Amino acid sequence: MSAEVKGQGGARANMLRGVLLCGSLVFAASSVFLLVAPGTFALLLGISDTRDVTWSLQMVGACLVALSGQMWLVRSAPEVSVRRAAMVMVVGGGVMTLLTLFVPAEWTPLRWGYLAFGTLFLALYLALLLIGRSKPVAGDVAASEAES
Repeated sequence: MSAEVKGQGGARANMLRGVLLCGSLVFAASSVFLLVAPGTFALLLGISDTRDVTWSLQMVGACLVALSGQMWLVRSAPEVSVRRAAMVMVVGGGVMTLLTLFVPAEWTPLRWGYLAFGTLFLALYLALLLIGRSKPVAGDVAASEAES
């Protein structure tokens, strides 16, 4: 990350940037898998590999390309944009994690993995957005004093 980005918003914003970066990489890898081998992905998820499922998974992969790109780009934005992107990820990622619970198939290692990743990212976003608001982080205090 460049020095100018690190100075935009303090420690908490930089932690959110790190979560956005990691999330964008997970989504990018998932999108490639979904676009290149949707049938294999379906089977690993425990879903029947049909034309409809393949097409649907490829569409999800295309959406994840856009989402991972936006997450990658917004990590270099000012703090307010980073926080808003994290809020969007709480909603979007939360819904995806919730839907993982309702996959109409047996539980597989891939499904457990996606549930674990989704829950982890959701917890990180929530912790940095909500819990962190009540306790200033050292970098945030320094950043707010520098702005004054």
